[in-house]
Amino acid sequence: MAIMLEQLEPTPGHRVLEIGAGTGYNAALIREIVGSGGRVVTVDIQPDVAEEAASNLAAAGYEDVEVVAADGGFGHPERAPYDRIIVTASVSDVPPHWREQLVEGGVLVVPLRLRTQCLSVGFLRAGASLRSRSIQCSGFMYLRGAFGAPERGIPMGDGLFITGPEAGRIPLDLLRDLLSQTPRRVGGLVVPVDSFGLGGGLGIYLALQEPGVVDIFSVVPERWGFHAVSGVLDVASRSLCLIRRDAVVVYGTDDAAGRVRRRAAEWVGMGSPGVERLRVEVLPAGTDPGVSATEGSASGPWLLGQRWSNVVVWFEDQGFRGT
Repeated sequence: MAIMLEQLEPTPGHRVLEIGAGTGYNAALIREIVGSGGRVVTVDIQPDVAEEAASNLAAAGYEDVEVVAADGGFGHPERAPYDRIIVTASVSDVPPHWREQLVEGGVLVVPLRLRTQCLSVGFLRAGASLRSRSIQCSGFMYLRGAFGAPERGIPMGDGLFITGPEAGRIPLDLLRDLLSQTPRRVGGLVVPVDSFGLGGGLGIYLALQEPGVVDIFSVVPERWGFHAVSGVLDVASRSLCLIRRDAVVVYGTDDAAGRVRRRAAEWVGMGSPGVERLRVEVLPAGTDPGVSATEGSASGPWLLGQRWSNVVVWFEDQGFRGT
């Protein structure tokens, strides 16, 4: 909450829209910052959650925070425009209503999924464009409702789910067979790992550049020993390489480990860029982003075409400056 509020930078008098009310605590923090001269509206798709948030806020003395039970993907046009919008559920496609209800120069903070990587991105509205100004690693459940992500994790059974660019075409029997084998440690490969799994710039680079990247997460981490773990799956060679917190391991043949090594070498050759050099621009679908989906090289830019928006991603100092 603190990290995202720092990205949001609300100030006294601001009009703020929150998508995802939760307990109401975050809305109370925002109301404390914007003061009586500002306005806070929090929206939740679950009526029972909205009701509980409203009760908690009233009990804490924040009766003037407006709580709405509705689909937050549509924002809340009745109180628009807003100086700040904060979203507490992840998306891979940015609903146009959020940009439209944000003032020029306003800030949108949203957990944005770049394939297998979830990043909290602080965007600045510049006309029809949303341009990143701060990025942090994060982890969030998917947005629900009309604008919910279509690429939610595919269930593998036993509390395991998988995501990735090719997840829908992965033979789950093969994956389960590989995971049932004893893994082998991959030596001589050091990769950054954070509290969200494979983190930093390498995790982002793999997600953008490697078609075999996968993210396996568990709803019963006490059984599997992890909540989320990333890696590369090579279906043709029956090989799976996973980056765990304690080691890099490979199941089956060594091919997937070789792919991770090559991607890591490419990333190091780029200067090991991290989130501080990552840039993201979101444009309305149908807008020319200045790059094609096939144009991205080993250093980007990458175009992630979505239903409602074109998401362009690149590392600063790699020859692309955005629109």
